[in-house]
Order: sequence, then C-alpha cells, then structure tokens
Amino acid sequence: MRMIVIGTGPIGGIIGGRLARAGHDLTFVDVDKEHIAAIREKGLQVDVPDGAFNVRIKIFAPGEIEGKFDCGFIAVRSNYTPDALATAMSHLEQNGTLVSLQNGINPPLLEEKVGSDRAIGVAIRMGCRKIAPGHVQTATRGHLYVGHLHGNRTPQLEKLNALLDSVIPCEISDNILGVLWSKLTYTCLGYFGSLANEPLAISCAGEADRRVLTDLFAEVIAVGSAAGARFIPLAEYNPPDFHPNIAFDKRLAAVNAMAKDWKLEDRKGPLRQLQKGIKTEVDYTLAHVAREGHRLHIPTPLCEKLLTMIHELEAKKRQLGLQNYTELRAASASAAVAKS
Repeated sequence: MRMIVIGTGPIGGIIGGRLARAGHDLTFVDVDKEHIAAIREKGLQVDVPDGAFNVRIKIFAPGEIEGKFDCGFIAVRSNYTPDALATAMSHLEQNGTLVSLQNGINPPLLEEKVGSDRAIGVAIRMGCRKIAPGHVQTATRGHLYVGHLHGNRTPQLEKLNALLDSVIPCEISDNILGVLWSKLTYTCLGYFGSLANEPLAISCAGEADRRVLTDLFAEVIAVGSAAGARFIPLAEYNPPDFHPNIAFDKRLAAVNAMAKDWKLEDRKGPLRQLQKGIKTEVDYTLAHVAREGHRLHIPTPLCEKLLTMIHELEAKKRQLGLQNYTELRAASASAAVAKS
C-alpha cells in the first residue's frame, strides 16, 4: 500500500516515521522548506520513549508530488485542511482512503471528498512537538482511536487499524465522533490555559478562575451532546461530569479533582504557537463549538469570549498575562447576569 502523509510535523512525523521504520511505503509532503531540507539531508529524527531513531523518508513540497497513493493521511493543523485535501485528492487512487490525524472535527470534510466508507477519523492521545527542522519528539507511547462517523466496521477501517496498531497502540471505535469531541474538550482547556505564560497550576489556582473553567466546560459539553456526541472518559477527567444538567458544585468539584494533577512544569495548549506568532487551530476547534452552539441555539458566551481573546493574541493586539483571566472572569459574570 502506497501512503502519503500531508503535514509532517509532530503527529505526521511520529506516526509516519514509525510506519516508515517498519518498512511501509511512505511519502511525506510539507510546505516548510527548512523541514524538507533537513529530512532530505539527514533523515527524520524521531525521539520516542522506546528508543530514538532516524529514518530516511521521501519528502516533497506539494507541487513536487508524482503518482497515485492508496491512502492519504491528513496531518496538518485544522486551519490548513482544505489545502491538504486539495493536494491529497490530486494524488489519491480511485478507491483510496483519507485519514484525519488532526485535532478538531475534520472527518465530515473528508467524507465530502470520498464518502463515508473511505473517510476515517483518528483521535490521538499523544503529547508531542517539533524540536527543530527534521526532528520530532514525544515522551509517551501514545494511543489511537480509529473509526468512521457512521460507526460501522469496514475492510478499510480494519486494514488501517491493523497498520497503525503495529506501531502505536490503536483500537477501533464505533463512536469516533464522541471520542473526537471528548478530545476537543481537552483542546479547549488548552486554549483556556494559553492566556498567560503560566501553568494552569498558577493561572487557575483560585476558585474564581476554576468556576469560569467549570462554566466553559459546561458550554462545550452542552453543544457536543446536542450535536450527537457520546462523550468518553479521558485519562484526565470524564467530560460528562461537566454537563450543565449536573449541579454546579459537583461540576466544580470535578474541576478541583482534575486540578490535583496539574504540575508547575506543564504548559497547556498552543502557548508556544502564540509566542512564536504562529496561527493556531482555534477557528476549527474552539470556534467549531461556538458555530455549532449557534446552529443548535445553545449560548456559548465564554467560548466566544475566549475565541476573541485568542484571535487578539494571534494578531498581537493583546499581551499574554494573568490580566486576561481577570477579563475572562468579568465576561463570565456578565454572562451569568444575562442568563438570570
């Protein structure tokens, strides 16, 4: 099976690198010229807990690709999904499969291109990062969930699961939408934690900020539930514990229980991207919650406020700092008054 990986940063690099090391036919595609040059010159360096390795992989810019592929992995940030899909479709075999290795709810976009049986979503639990051009790293083995939005098993899904499970623990889910929405709650937590250059253990240490986080979670869970997601437990918390139908004190207690595991060395979310002036995935993650809320007539004032603040940080119209949490608390208080 000939496979193409579009987007070879942390996720695409680590999963694709493992597959290439195992002897599979992989072609990488990226737009980062320095990344391409480094991999061509020295190979891809992958640092993983079970032993760092270096692997030689064919890598091209989008305009350099030739031939057709049986499977296209989309591993770009969600804001680049349309461009990646355009590239993939130009080089996908007639019955080829598209696979989303991304944050956010991207499988519907893949289904529009190839139909429900040839579009596969993957939910990834693996913290990782790009150290330098041609060098990616993760401190965890990781775990993958794969599935179709319709929830059924297909030969394509069985084949992909076997392929990925040979290099990273992987399991088929009949509820991939619920898994992706569950991970999306964690992504939204990351945006909440990226308003200051501080760990959540400091920026969300007080009860006032934890009450805001409790309400933010409630918005995400309410929208996801209305959109048909069946949430699953995460290692960090159980998303349904934050549903607005549950008494606020119990939801706050769930946040406090989660916070016991926060460490001073932790940094959540896209903070590094904001510091480097790199556009985040916020328009396809947190903004997806706000858009779905509007479609489903569910108010999401905190999601919308946080979204505006991230946009302002991206545009350098706002500075990182704890003062942003003061502003978010004020917005939460205003929303509570309006609701009452």
